[in-house]
Amino acid sequence: MEKRIEGEGEGQKAQPSRASSRGARLRLLLAYDGYNLATNATLSSAVWMIYLARHGYSPLAIGLLEMTLHVTKLCAEIPTGIYADLLGRRRSLLVYCGLSAAAMLGLAWPLGPLVVLSFMLWGLAFAFRGGAEEALLWGLARRLVTGEGQQQRYFRRLISRMYLLALVAEAASTSLGGLLGQVQEVLPFLVQAALALLGMLPLLALPEERGSSQRQPLRHLLQGLRAVRSDRVLVALLALAGLVEGCGLTIYYYHQLYLVGLGLTLAQVGLVIAASQVISFGCTALAPALLARLRQSHLLVGLLVALAGGLLLMSLPLVPLSLAGFLVLFQGAYALWQPVVSTWLNERSPEAQRATVLSLQTGLFSAAMVTLFPLFGLGVGEMSYRSLYRALALLASGGLLLAGLGSLLWGGQRGLRGSQKQSEQP
Repeated sequence: MEKRIEGEGEGQKAQPSRASSRGARLRLLLAYDGYNLATNATLSSAVWMIYLARHGYSPLAIGLLEMTLHVTKLCAEIPTGIYADLLGRRRSLLVYCGLSAAAMLGLAWPLGPLVVLSFMLWGLAFAFRGGAEEALLWGLARRLVTGEGQQQRYFRRLISRMYLLALVAEAASTSLGGLLGQVQEVLPFLVQAALALLGMLPLLALPEERGSSQRQPLRHLLQGLRAVRSDRVLVALLALAGLVEGCGLTIYYYHQLYLVGLGLTLAQVGLVIAASQVISFGCTALAPALLARLRQSHLLVGLLVALAGGLLLMSLPLVPLSLAGFLVLFQGAYALWQPVVSTWLNERSPEAQRATVLSLQTGLFSAAMVTLFPLFGLGVGEMSYRSLYRALALLASGGLLLAGLGSLLWGGQRGLRGSQKQSEQP
């Protein structure tokens, strides 16, 4: 039975008795998996840039459209996070599915104003997904097991499972999107729109999760900001997560051009990307075990060192070393980074403002993309990839490492359990 505790800083508390049987637990997990698979089937990802280029959009125009998406997402992150906390995290994801379908349908008619509107809807959709997705998953873990320690361990497995299924859906749908695009260029967008709508059905089988019963958005936001400000470790993790994930995605796109410059054919580049997905899958599966066995500061140091080392190897003109740096160190560490840091953020976030706090991280990611994507393109035009990767490696090993470790050590040796209890106090 669901139990709600009302108050300034307290959220909705769900007792696990509602999902006590194995069958009920399985139904909830399969419902979330169904939503996860449907919404991560990104058939358009392999074809949308080619599709727009064929309809007369220049690389500059395509870059501006991508920036429009992230600017819209950045502006909407905090309001949509508050929406998820106060009105419902499942409801926020339902809105995300509807907006995603509308954006894909808009791209099926590549008229200028309609394309701009589609990218704005796309960015708004991702904002509604923002913090709501993991906040709903955290609530699901709380319903399925008893005891705070068990809930944290169970969530580590669930979020790793979420990322693994997302990788499977993305890999399969990218290949399918290319095949459908050969049949009819608008088919990937139409099928992705249909899958987004189908993703609503499993969501309806999940219980609603709210952080608070109050209806005062500004007060709710201020409470979330106070909770973040009182936890230096949480502040450091939010900043690091946004910057590292922005760098990771930007490099993922541009590195394909670098590989071609090193002499690899398009078919070989495709094999490299496929290998990176396999490595990402394996590293993501390791996340729960590493979280259970390594201290937070040690694991963070290891991930940052691996990212910096990968960038240094990527900057070398020798193809085998460059590939090893990209595939093993950089992509492996980046794949581990996402479930690991997401787990830490959820463990430290106050339940009442969970989606709002997590939206800060996705907002920082959007800000990083808006800044880094054009700057990286400008940097590639002014200097070599090798010089740019070395500069980023120095940034990762110097600024990020010192800022991250300094903030973590400054925050003391408090355990995650104690820090979460403190941050949930009103």
